[in-house]
Amino acid sequence: MLSPHPRLDGLLTFSPAEALTATALFERLFPADERSPGATKIGVVAYVDRALAGAYADLRETYRIGLLALDAAASSCWGASFAEGDAAAQDGLLADLERGTVAGWEVPEQRPFFETVRQHLQEGLFADPLHGGNVDKLGWRVLGHPGVWLDNSAEENLSETPVDKGGAIQSLADLGYALGTPAQAFEMPGYDPQAGAQPPTTKADVVLVGVGGVGGVIAPVLAGAGLRVVGLEAGPYWLPADFSPDELGQAYYCRAGMGRKFLDEIPRWRTADGEPTGELTFSLGRMMNGVGGSVIHYGAWLRRFHPHHFRFRSHAVERWGEGVIPEGCTLTDWPVSYDELEPWFCRAEAMAGVTSDGGGNPFIRRSRLAPLPPLRPFRLGEAFREATTAMGLHPHPVPVGMTSQANGGWPEMRYTAWNNGFGSWTGDKWHPGLATVPEALATGNFDLRTHCRVIRVVTDGDGRARGVEYVDALGRRQVQEAEAVILAAYTYENTRLMFLSADGKHADGLGNDRGQLGRNYTTKMFAHVDGFVPDKVFNRHTGPAAQGVVLDDFLAEGFDGPAHGFLGGATLGAENQFLPIQISRESLPEGVPRWGSDYKRHLQEWQHFAVVRIQPDALPYAANRLEIDPDARDRSGLGLPVVRVTYDLQPNEKRLADHMEGVSEEILRRMGATETWRGPSFTGAGSSHDMGACRMGGDPATSVVDRDLRVHDTPGLYVFGGATFPTCPGINPTLTIWAVALRAADRFVARLKAGDAP
Repeated sequence: MLSPHPRLDGLLTFSPAEALTATALFERLFPADERSPGATKIGVVAYVDRALAGAYADLRETYRIGLLALDAAASSCWGASFAEGDAAAQDGLLADLERGTVAGWEVPEQRPFFETVRQHLQEGLFADPLHGGNVDKLGWRVLGHPGVWLDNSAEENLSETPVDKGGAIQSLADLGYALGTPAQAFEMPGYDPQAGAQPPTTKADVVLVGVGGVGGVIAPVLAGAGLRVVGLEAGPYWLPADFSPDELGQAYYCRAGMGRKFLDEIPRWRTADGEPTGELTFSLGRMMNGVGGSVIHYGAWLRRFHPHHFRFRSHAVERWGEGVIPEGCTLTDWPVSYDELEPWFCRAEAMAGVTSDGGGNPFIRRSRLAPLPPLRPFRLGEAFREATTAMGLHPHPVPVGMTSQANGGWPEMRYTAWNNGFGSWTGDKWHPGLATVPEALATGNFDLRTHCRVIRVVTDGDGRARGVEYVDALGRRQVQEAEAVILAAYTYENTRLMFLSADGKHADGLGNDRGQLGRNYTTKMFAHVDGFVPDKVFNRHTGPAAQGVVLDDFLAEGFDGPAHGFLGGATLGAENQFLPIQISRESLPEGVPRWGSDYKRHLQEWQHFAVVRIQPDALPYAANRLEIDPDARDRSGLGLPVVRVTYDLQPNEKRLADHMEGVSEEILRRMGATETWRGPSFTGAGSSHDMGACRMGGDPATSVVDRDLRVHDTPGLYVFGGATFPTCPGINPTLTIWAVALRAADRFVARLKAGDAP
């Protein structure tokens, strides 16, 4: 029998009764009005039905129970099913569901069910039509968003009127994309896609665990010095043909389809000892896996830490005294200085083709300018620049790893908003898979093996690292022997491997003889303040988040945080890129509900939304740490323990956030905002800027690795990456990670050439 709703024919998972309840539910969450259609006509139920048969199959029972309970609650309230109630009664029951107070509902998961439904509503409304919703691009039409455009002009970046592309709305299908299209076959000299299924090689000089954003950078340094290097990468070698402007499928804040390994091993999280854990949530984005790593889909901001950040404890004590250090804070100085790292900063900037700050940042001294000119201006950035300049501040274009002009054979960038959270299909966003990994392969000394997951560092009877155990591309356990092991994965995985590699000499994990492994964990919150500017249109859909204007004033050496009640500072900035699902998930002003007619009308004003994003310092504390969860296991099929995060936002950081949000409100008012509203200050204990846990330092009693990234208690073992950072300044860490890694790699090579043990 045909469904009474034309959008519900051919359902895959919902029964007819479930479909009717779901239709009524979603229609009240996003109702039709005299101007535009609602969720039913846009195809939300058809989208959810399809997703429950595929990507969200694990939520099928959640929906079955939730829809049954909703009908039962409706029957209790008005003696009929939910779909048979009037709009006011339905809205009242949904408000109770959102609060988790539906009478008679025995399922303790009311609010999580509501949040799942709301998330799927947004996806069904605003994801690309290829996913089964947003029928006829109706969701984008309701928003007034032109969809997928891969280039915008300088005039459009600065347009004072809405950039609507002449009324044309483009989708993936219009551009020739399809879901699940296999990647094109390719050849790269020196890389064998089948190598991961081959037996291990004879003993290597170095085994590199992870060929991502760190391992992929140091690989040519090691191989170019004549060392025999085996690189084991858990993911594939991503190609430009693998990337598409699919917000739902690929963006790290949606399904994050390019990070399957990471999604299968998401850490558990609690705020304090003794509390139950839940799945880790993220203030920014989740990581991806593959050659080149997460810099493939980052926003490309490549900024230097300031000189005083490398001696932050000394700086604080000298200026304000010991009493300024918050209780429980483990703030320390780095064992390397800015001046030591400065040549490697320059080298990393040249390597990635970093754009300059336009000469507007007086707080960073450098021996050499970044190689490329800044990205072009954009409407929101200009409003931010004018307002902050009038305040006596120093706004400047953020340095990024984008080709603002043709560089090294790579094309000039395309100013598309489908950028942050996506891989570059043109090569205009630098990552190691485009350049440094091919350089390493060209030496003939780099044996790259993809789809190989390392599960343990192998040590000998003396406790020295002698190689790694890994699962190869065919699922077999193998051992690759090496003179030295370099862990170059992400913070969570580096730390987990150290714990899981405990041996007779290191009962509590490698690097943990003094109980320091996992300690001093830090992460970013990425708060923001929004404003409504009624007389300005910002056209944030005309360029990437790499188009950013930032202030270093509030984390520079001269900034007096203690005068405002806290130690530390933050970057404040404005950036482009506003995509449909992003718009639907932006924070809401007080008084605007999270669903319903008022929510819908609010979203339709997105062209007038300005935002100041806040990237705060995160001080290390003894209470915040990583360890192995005693109960939870990953979903990889190996059943390995996952990391447990113990982390809470401390009073100092709460005061910092409150102050910076107040400054952001002032900036927005100067930009013309008639209303401002704050997003959450504490948005999750994970981000893409997770530091510490394998702290770098000179004293083994308080650190895990030395200034050259050697693990104190395990000869032959190194940790490269943000896990080694003693502090977490409110600045994007990637460039500093590269500078530290390049320096350590050079020193590693120099020691071996001098005949020293690795």
